[in-house]
Amino acid sequence: MKVTAIETIWNPAWSNFLWVRVETDEGITGLGETFRHAQPIASYLHSQIAGYLLGRDPRATNAHADALLNHGGNRFSGYPTRSVEIRANSAVDIALWDIRARALNVSVCELMGGPVRDSIPIYNTCAGPGYNWAAGQARARMAGDGQAAAGNVTDDLDWQERDPAGLAESLLDEGITAMKIWPFDKAAEATRGHRISGADLRDGLQKLDAIRTAVDDRMDVMLEYHGLWRPAPARRILQETDRFKPFWHEDIVSMTEIPALAELRAQSTTPFAGSENHGTAVWVRDALAAKALDYVHYDIGWIGGLSEALRVAYLTSAHDVMIAPHDCTGPVVWIANLHLSLAMPNALILESVRAFYKGIYPELVTHLPQIANGTATAMDGPGLGTELSDFVLSHPDTQIQRSAL
Repeated sequence: MKVTAIETIWNPAWSNFLWVRVETDEGITGLGETFRHAQPIASYLHSQIAGYLLGRDPRATNAHADALLNHGGNRFSGYPTRSVEIRANSAVDIALWDIRARALNVSVCELMGGPVRDSIPIYNTCAGPGYNWAAGQARARMAGDGQAAAGNVTDDLDWQERDPAGLAESLLDEGITAMKIWPFDKAAEATRGHRISGADLRDGLQKLDAIRTAVDDRMDVMLEYHGLWRPAPARRILQETDRFKPFWHEDIVSMTEIPALAELRAQSTTPFAGSENHGTAVWVRDALAAKALDYVHYDIGWIGGLSEALRVAYLTSAHDVMIAPHDCTGPVVWIANLHLSLAMPNALILESVRAFYKGIYPELVTHLPQIANGTATAMDGPGLGTELSDFVLSHPDTQIQRSAL
């Protein structure tokens, strides 16, 4: 088997999504995905990765992951996380795993050694239907009660700001018992994370208090900070929020600052999670050595794909630390996360965005995980178990760029 063509698929309506399809001479095509900076990633993929990968056996996933990072056609040398190069590598790597599993007529989960569970709990990242991609903002028009204008798609970002207690109750009604919110981001953005006023601190704490008053401990609350705070105000926030017993603090300071992260973790009574920003095995190694993390939270589409995700999973398992891969991006990475999470014994929970899996995702791919009673169940079929939809591929604004032998 050899790679005969590589396609990138992009549409300005979903401007942050970039899909990759890798074709072979045996009629098997693999699907991959990454997120943000779609056009420079596509350019890099066709100008650099295609020259390396075309004509090679796609099933040699270990060799290709190593070559694309270290000594392949791109000869990339830089900090290994979230760059254009690494995002391109990630999408291709996911597609190669899809090909390898399809060639063996097994799922990606089976290829990783088989499932240790048939389903996994999810938590809801409380974003809205237009979160994280500009053209999606039109989908976030409100009907005034936390519901989007169409269907049953909720704008949970608006809801977490306006009525966090009602949001928590809504999630519990669907069997979802964990939610992630970011009640201090506006304050951080106003001061570049240098200070938090008493009023801003009180506003964020009131949201936590409202959730606890409404649903008590029936809901686990993850706190996301997006790496926006400096250590001094972060310490103040931790001192006040810990009394509400959050499930974790995620990326409270810049994830380049591992010593500060470790110091803050030692001062808090709440576990720490990180990081979608620096989730490679190299960074995780250093963060674990510094005793900075309790849960490892990384994005498959930003760190090197499933190959790097497995390295992280095995490394964390050796330290008895659990993983909870990041996804507030696209459906293919979400599905890849599910395969990984079902196969890894130290997987904790699957990040999910109900505004996405009830909203845009069904338009983009042919099959999605089944979500019921707060859990996601395994996909059917070989490989990842999904394809890009005809709606995407035949859309008049879809741009498909192709490199071939």
